[in-house]
Amino acid sequence: MSSATFQLLNHRVVHSFTAEPSNDSFNVVGARVPTSLSIDETIRLAASRIVGCSDSDRVGIPSLLNVPFDPSISGLSIEDQKNVELAEYLLSSADRVSSRQYDEAISLVGLCDCLSSPKGNAVQRVVHYFARGLRERVENETGRNYSSPSSNNEDGDVLRLPSPSIVLSAQERFPYYQMQQLAAVQAMLESAASARRIHGIDLKIKSGLHWIAFMQALESRPAEGPRVEILKVTAMCTGAVEPVRATGEWLTGFAKSKGLNFCFKIVRVEDVLDVRGEMFRVDQGREAVMVYSEHAFVAMIGQPDRMETLMRVVRGLNPQLMVVTETEANNNSPQFSARFVDTLFHYGAVFDSVDACMGADDESRTFMEGGIMGRMISNIVAREGEERVIRGVKLDVWRAFFRRFEMVERRLGPVAWQQARLVHETAPNGEFCTVERDGKAMVIGWKGTPLVSVSTWKFFRSARLVNGSKHLRIEFE
Repeated sequence: MSSATFQLLNHRVVHSFTAEPSNDSFNVVGARVPTSLSIDETIRLAASRIVGCSDSDRVGIPSLLNVPFDPSISGLSIEDQKNVELAEYLLSSADRVSSRQYDEAISLVGLCDCLSSPKGNAVQRVVHYFARGLRERVENETGRNYSSPSSNNEDGDVLRLPSPSIVLSAQERFPYYQMQQLAAVQAMLESAASARRIHGIDLKIKSGLHWIAFMQALESRPAEGPRVEILKVTAMCTGAVEPVRATGEWLTGFAKSKGLNFCFKIVRVEDVLDVRGEMFRVDQGREAVMVYSEHAFVAMIGQPDRMETLMRVVRGLNPQLMVVTETEANNNSPQFSARFVDTLFHYGAVFDSVDACMGADDESRTFMEGGIMGRMISNIVAREGEERVIRGVKLDVWRAFFRRFEMVERRLGPVAWQQARLVHETAPNGEFCTVERDGKAMVIGWKGTPLVSVSTWKFFRSARLVNGSKHLRIEFE
């Protein structure tokens, strides 16, 4: 680990929380004051205490998080003091793993195991899953088994999928999820404002809530406007088909209740490399094609051949618009220390939001934390090479990728920003969301930590000859 990396990451941590807001930004100013430290504050305070201790000349992960905090915890509540101490153990254990001091690392991980719990407070929960990831990494690097039988079976039934209604109810409780859905739907509505036949291509459908919102908006079109003759949704699927089929049945039932002519189809392939444009049965020239991508590309960052295959297929569909919602995280670094820090901040904010928006014993919370986020954390922390499939990147990386395929970014319209502000001001816990304009896109976060980006794109096909060579003529706003 190099000191240059530490300085770079320290700048990234501080800068991301001190940037000046744009005119379209709204943040947590005026929000109600929490009664306890957030996970972010807990991590930073723990890091400042480690760096300020007698071993402060040691260079390691805690120094990456150094910020001007008062290291004293005497004025905190008993729970906050215990949380800070627990975060200290986690940061110290990660530091030992990074420097390959495995015996010390496992001892510290053991302390984290004793003091954390998947059923405890928010800090205890996030530490529990990061400690598990550190233990797995040590086992992978040493070839020794440090896990107890109970830890191997600790998740119990978290992998049992909750019902679609439970998942939908959970999603609706997160204000930043509402913001991203509304922004995406509004962009599609504006692009299809005059269309009578609309074909939505969903690259990774989950609950389908955005299509419900889209149908509701179509229903509210002015009477003098164009009547929608048919809405088709084609969902691409590379995994289990039953959840996708269940979503399709739900959407079909909703469309029927609204008197909307609706058609749902599934394109099922074993591998993205097998996807072909003709599978989507697009009626070129007669349909307004909208591609909706919610976290569809992030799982393929380590598989560039699949990303490029999918993009070539999407380009061939000639969509009027592609809406892209992706995780706004930077946990793809090949360096473990940098990756651990970014991942800890990102998932710390997510766990903090879950704690605010869901009850301690909520069934869907157990599934989200243990069955989804816990396994993502373990993959990012413990795995390397092709085994590390969770690889979040920032919006600028996606911009560079999409532009390779002659895509032009479109600006989110003012209505999308008005809707986000409305959620910010009126939704439960909405005041803790932060919304920033990043170029033409929207970045939504929780208490200052970016979580997700929403951007819209259009393929550019016109070209002209300049000095005997072909150049793209970019004319979109």
